[in-house]
Amino acid sequence: MAAVAGISGTVKSWNGSKGFGFIQHPEFPGDVFFGRGELPEDLKGVQGKFLDGRPVVFDAAPNPDGKYKATAVAVPFIEGKEIAGKIKTYNPMKRYGFITSSSLTEDVHFQTTDLPQGTDPNSQLNEELVNFEVQAMPDGKLRVSSLRFQNKKIAMRHGGMSMMGMGGMMGMGGMGGMGKGGGNTAVDMQAVEAAQAQGLMTGTIKSYGEKTGYGFLNVVGYPKDIKFGRQDVTNGGIVTVGETVSFSPVQSQNTGRVIAINVSSLGGNKRPASAMGGMMGMPGMMGMGMPGMMGMGGMMKKGPATHTVTSTGRSAAGMIKTYNGQKGFGFISSPGIPGDVFFMRTSLPAGAQDLQGTDLQGKSVNFEVAQTTEGKMRAENITVA
Repeated sequence: MAAVAGISGTVKSWNGSKGFGFIQHPEFPGDVFFGRGELPEDLKGVQGKFLDGRPVVFDAAPNPDGKYKATAVAVPFIEGKEIAGKIKTYNPMKRYGFITSSSLTEDVHFQTTDLPQGTDPNSQLNEELVNFEVQAMPDGKLRVSSLRFQNKKIAMRHGGMSMMGMGGMMGMGGMGGMGKGGGNTAVDMQAVEAAQAQGLMTGTIKSYGEKTGYGFLNVVGYPKDIKFGRQDVTNGGIVTVGETVSFSPVQSQNTGRVIAINVSSLGGNKRPASAMGGMMGMPGMMGMGMPGMMGMGGMMKKGPATHTVTSTGRSAAGMIKTYNGQKGFGFISSPGIPGDVFFMRTSLPAGAQDLQGTDLQGKSVNFEVAQTTEGKMRAENITVA
């Protein structure tokens, strides 16, 4: 009996507290044993729920009794599944950090607002083990959309026990957007996803004065209300207290404070803000993976910024490289355009807008080339060849 390398199997069971489990593979008699020591460093704190049923790649070495033992167990990335990782760096002063994972080829950015509720934001989090989900930003970079510690012991060290199993909800009065008043918001979830995918923030209108021409909105995880003016509202200056909006955070050149521009309604409860228990844009809400303010500082710009998309007047052909049906966006590779081209679900033909990533990935398409004011390419009016 000889050792075998690079085998694909499925984890039948994993006991995190005892540190061992079994892998199923049709070519081996019985289940293949593996211990915690055979897992990558960033998976050594995961529990059974994370690994059970998970596809893995491993080497197998024979034991004297004729059974095989799995060695060098690797857990590949699977879209829609949690990822295990280790906090590589975290700066409490700058309120952001990076996570490294053996399942990914690049580090993933996270903000203090992504940490599990109750976590001390000044904790020394370097080297701590976490589970998380990722969100692809329009520029192709990865960002955490849901974050939790791998086990209770780690959570207790940093005060994050209340978030074990909660997947990253922050300050919610209940699932599904329930506020303190107990009413469900009527926010268009697809509109929120689209706003987040384009790098916009989401908040709740706290107050607005028709006579004064300005108001304030609030964002969970950001300590101050954010001011906006009538000229910053996209639909002619009409907003209602209590509704959810998307916006771009910028830094005022006069006061240095954060202000909101490109304020656009996403719907929601149009009632006094005092009755609202929170807002859209919280990490991991309902599993949507929507980020909060992303620490504000990383998104702010010195002066006005817009996300207007303008047609270039030309068409191109390409192939859908990736598409996330849950989050409603994807990327097209086109031989005539450098880099991948971002697109939204709404740019797909009506008959394709409900398809998932596996249905669209690899499809040949034609599209209209558009460009944002920041010079980034967008695909509009897509047709599937």
